[in-house]
Amino acid sequence: MLTAVIRSAGSTEALAATFSVLIPAVADGFLGHAVVLDAVGDATVERLADATGASYLRAGGSESWPAGAAQARGDWLLLLEEGDLPQAHWPQAVERHLLMAPDRPALIPLKGFAQSLRERAGLSFGPHRLRAGLVLPKGHALAGRLGGAPQRLAVGRERAAG
Repeated sequence: MLTAVIRSAGSTEALAATFSVLIPAVADGFLGHAVVLDAVGDATVERLADATGASYLRAGGSESWPAGAAQARGDWLLLLEEGDLPQAHWPQAVERHLLMAPDRPALIPLKGFAQSLRERAGLSFGPHRLRAGLVLPKGHALAGRLGGAPQRLAVGRERAAG
């Protein structure tokens, strides 16, 4: 089972947009759980998490990914920022990756030249650090580190304004 771990900085609109893309994967049984990490302690973010059945955790900063992993029910995690919108067919791309390379993390990269460039530049400063877009085993997230370089998936993600 896959768990989405979503970091929020208080934009309920961006968080709702991310949830809207994840709901079909829940309906298909691919995504079983979500954890919302709220960096600012916004009551509306907590209510939105509760309304969607997601777990809510007040956590911010780089330590938030492992904290979210500890709350996850699934063995695999999808790390997202509020406003991240995985493109159509992302569950199929992730499922194929899990079948073909079950021990290797994957990355649903940001679409768009400027965003992709920023994401790639960030990789040069820490290619094995946890970041949004990753699909990885729960144990890697609990350790706060990838087990190796992620495989870039053919499907991407966009970022909604929030």
